[in-house]
Amino acid sequence: MAVPIVISTALIVWASRVPSPVRTAAEAKRIGRLIGAWTAVQGVAIFATFALCPRFGIPDAAVPILAIIVGLHFLPLARGIPMPVYYATGSAMIAAGAIALLLPAADRYFATGIPCAIILWVSCIALVQWGRRNVLA
Repeated sequence: MAVPIVISTALIVWASRVPSPVRTAAEAKRIGRLIGAWTAVQGVAIFATFALCPRFGIPDAAVPILAIIVGLHFLPLARGIPMPVYYATGSAMIAAGAIALLLPAADRYFATGIPCAIILWVSCIALVQWGRRNVLA
């Protein structure tokens, strides 16, 4: 269980060393509102998922649906920030969640968690590489 924590921590430390793009105050405020709005929508959808899946007798579907929700959350951010890497991140997470829903209930958590962790790690690496090309150039 320590391996994902170590990988995530290492990626966060590594990524934090790359400067953020220079943005105007108005652009930063617009992006902040965009992220806040879509994060709120995501939060409501996640709450509803974990409240409703057990009521519908499909508690094992909650985690794959969570992956789909998080994936959907990346799509408007990809356009609004803009951050093209987020299209791939969102699409891959939606696909991972959808595929996990097709599996037996006992396999869904593992089949969702591992792929989504890898997707997010690869996205972090891609964002750092994008940042180095675009910010440091």
